Amino acid sequence: MLRSILVLALVLGACGGGTSGGHAGATPASPDPAAKPPTATQSPPPAALVPRSPSAPPPPSSPEVTPPAPAPAPADEGAGFPPPAFAPPFARTAKPGDGVYSPITEGAAGGLLARTLVHPHPVKPHPYVAIVAVDLRRVSLGMAAGTEEPVSKSVPAERRTGLVPQADMPGLIAVFNGGFLTQHGGWGMMVEGDTFVPPRDEGCTVARLDDGSVRIGAWKTLAPLSARMRAYRQTPPCLFEGGKPHPSLPNEDTARLWGAAVGGDREIRRTALGLDASGKILFFGIGEWIWARDLAAAMRAAGAVDVAELDINWSYTRFLLYDRPVPPSPPEVVSTLIPKVEYTRGGYVQKPAPRDFFYLTRRR
Repeated sequence: MLRSILVLALVLGACGGGTSGGHAGATPASPDPAAKPPTATQSPPPAALVPRSPSAPPPPSSPEVTPPAPAPAPADEGAGFPPPAFAPPFARTAKPGDGVYSPITEGAAGGLLARTLVHPHPVKPHPYVAIVAVDLRRVSLGMAAGTEEPVSKSVPAERRTGLVPQADMPGLIAVFNGGFLTQHGGWGMMVEGDTFVPPRDEGCTVARLDDGSVRIGAWKTLAPLSARMRAYRQTPPCLFEGGKPHPSLPNEDTARLWGAAVGGDREIRRTALGLDASGKILFFGIGEWIWARDLAAAMRAAGAVDVAELDINWSYTRFLLYDRPVPPSPPEVVSTLIPKVEYTRGGYVQKPAPRDFFYLTRRR
């Protein structure tokens, strides 16, 4: 009875919160128990990023080069960014700094991204979600297939390099994880005319249109725009669409729509992507010890009206920030968003990724 009350309070209190996604009954690989995230008292501070792991090999030295000054931006670009602070879903578990954005200035981000932290559980104080806001007026969203995922027999190997496209490398800002394995739902993906997996009507679709804008919604909602789509990636049913939560979100444990660890645990690491009502601000969220409904609550509180859950579990989720490359050297990771993130220094830019991913670049 108490759990039912808390679930209802979560959805109503956050105007319908939510996160993660997965095929009904799907059980993605369990996170490595020997490499668990930090304890509940070690959630990252609101304005800090985590430097590259000291265990990673040091980058090759390069001469210091002052990057050229960017061209003057139109007066309206950058206005209203970072977004205003927002109230956490529950005052009982909120911590100082929750909902207050700080510009991300590390690496190539240069203030085009902003970060905050929020604790979205109605009772437990330790689950948290780190949220990155992205100014889509000055930043482009890209998608790339991995060398193995999504599984497809129709796209030749030479057209799925598992790398950020060479043309986008100079403006690379960040890379973050994509969606579920093909075996866990068969959710669709298309990039520049290459359809790796056809779309499913119920799939929550992250689409990039021919004008660079982004849309998030069920395929049946976005299908009229399919001729304008340059790329899309699907996830399980949207956590939020048009500001309304999925009707099964309060019953996440029985609905089994948004995935779990092999043992059935749903309080795991999850990621999500959301869009505000204006379509100008994109939100990426990564949460620890989190249910899909808690992640959704955090994303909705931040201002996302459409929310798709991306991949889940400790080994597959990450948000990596890159430096400004000095030719001929490729970009390198300078920070992760949260502690205990698995990555390789040359991944996505030198070492091909087996799984699909999203990336952010400065708009040309």
